[in-house]
Amino acid sequence: MDELNKRIVEIMVRFNHSKSSLATELGVSLPLITHITTGRNKPGIELLQRVLQRFPDLDPMWLFLGDGVMMKPVPKQVDLSPVLSKMNELNTLVNNALEVNRTILDYHKLLLDEVLHLQEMSIQIQHATHDLDQLKVKLEQIKEDLRNI
Repeated sequence: MDELNKRIVEIMVRFNHSKSSLATELGVSLPLITHITTGRNKPGIELLQRVLQRFPDLDPMWLFLGDGVMMKPVPKQVDLSPVLSKMNELNTLVNNALEVNRTILDYHKLLLDEVLHLQEMSIQIQHATHDLDQLKVKLEQIKEDLRNI
């Protein structure tokens, strides 16, 4: 019996099918399945397609070539909830830090504006002091002039 025929028999055994029930399952005649399981005929591509459609967990490489294992490996389910939870925590921390930085930046701008205003006032006070010093000199001169009269 051909290896491909043996794999069809293995599928029957694995899924608890008789020749009759497998024929019904695949929508083919009982004689076709009987001829395949006895090795008289090889399964055609149409039958192999029906097998893969009815048993989607079969590995096609195993069915066609005998490579690997009968059943496709079950994909490993990865629980990402711990990682997502940590990401949410970090996102919250980053958002809080950004809010604190924005508040500090607002205060910084306010203080910088105050410093600039104080610098302008300092210049104005220096000019006013200079002007007052000149007036004082003029007043002293007038006072001196009045004494000399």
